[in-house]
Amino acid sequence: MTDICPMDIFTITIDGQRFEVKPFVKGYGMAFHVDTGEGLVVFELDEEDNLRAIAQGPVPPDTVLVGRIADAIVAHYA
Repeated sequence: MTDICPMDIFTITIDGQRFEVKPFVKGYGMAFHVDTGEGLVVFELDEEDNLRAIAQGPVPPDTVLVGRIADAIVAHYA
């Protein structure tokens, strides 16, 4: 079950392209949905609080873009 609160949704911008980030609760932690326009990327926090991509599709985005999105999510909460 995902629990997304519209107040928690935020937008990040990378190279002029905007991405909507939707945080949700997954198990005992946090995860994030990001639609890249080519597919959905799901990020989750691992045991050491590192953000990692766990699902991508239907077309996996560029791995550099995925890393930059993860960095922007972390920076949003810093």
